[in-house]
Amino acid sequence: MIVSTGNREAIKLYREIMRTLRHFTHTNEQGIPWKVILRDSVRNEYENSKFETDPHKQVEMIMVGRDCLMRIQHGMLTGKIDKDPESGGTGNPFQKV
Repeated sequence: MIVSTGNREAIKLYREIMRTLRHFTHTNEQGIPWKVILRDSVRNEYENSKFETDPHKQVEMIMVGRDCLMRIQHGMLTGKIDKDPESGGTGNPFQKV
């Protein structure tokens, strides 16, 4: 099986997203961990775009995904995304600090 560069990049991005999501320990109002919600959302996005053949569209999707991941990682580093529920936050890691 030959894997194209776009597919390799998509897999690499997917794995990096999954590694980043491990750090989310908050739950939403229903008690569901955010990392589970986000993991399912990411999985759905990848499943829905898995058969995209247009290389320009593939690059665009990878760039958007990479940008979103970088923003989340930057927010975690700068404290704009609270990844620790014990820090006194409201339980939503995506609220502005």
